[in-house]
Formats: sequence, C-alpha cells, structure tokens
Amino acid sequence: MPRRGGWRAWGTVREDFEHALADPVDRAIASAEIASELRRGADYVRVTVVLTVQAADVADALTIAWDAFRSAAHDDLTGWEVATAAAEVQPEAPLTRAGTPNSAALLPVRHPAISRS
Repeated sequence: MPRRGGWRAWGTVREDFEHALADPVDRAIASAEIASELRRGADYVRVTVVLTVQAADVADALTIAWDAFRSAAHDDLTGWEVATAAAEVQPEAPLTRAGTPNSAALLPVRHPAISRS
C-alpha cells in the first residue's frame, strides 16, 4: 500500500509504526515486521509488512492482520493509500495429531504493498 508523503514523511512515523507492529494487541499474531521499503523518487515509498497469524481460516487471518496494521497505524489511515492495499495469504500445511486435523494453522499474511506517495 503506498504511503503518502514520500520518504521523509514515512521516516517521521516509521519507528513508532514498527514498534507498534512488533507489539501486537492480538495473541494470534505469531510475528509481524516491516519486510521492505521501496523508494521511488521523493514522493513514493512502498512498505511491505509481513505478519504470521494463527487462525482457523483465511478470512480470520486477514481480519486479524488488517486489525494489527490499523493498530500499528494508530487507526489513522490518512497517510496510507488504502485503495491500493494488497494482501497475499500463504496457508501452511494443516497440522495433524494422531490423524486428527488441528483446527488452527499458521497463516502468514503478507501486506506487500503499503506505500507512501
């Protein structure tokens, strides 16, 4: 998702965003981090955020990941180009125990397009 304001504007909120992302409010989040930052010119930054979420299904994983992102952004999405947000979900293989499927699996949710223009 593009981040409005470019590199300088992102730099002013990056540390706070990263700390909030690293300390998620939902215990279903196994990990969360800024995976990359791509700068294109003075007014464009694309930030990729990767979260690993323990959830029963893809919809739950996406909801938990989006809530974590919004929380890290302090529910102020004005600096983000939300209309261009994208998510990629890669479910892990089902966990089994003595032949019984586990109801929860780790679902890494990748928000590959968080950019600032």
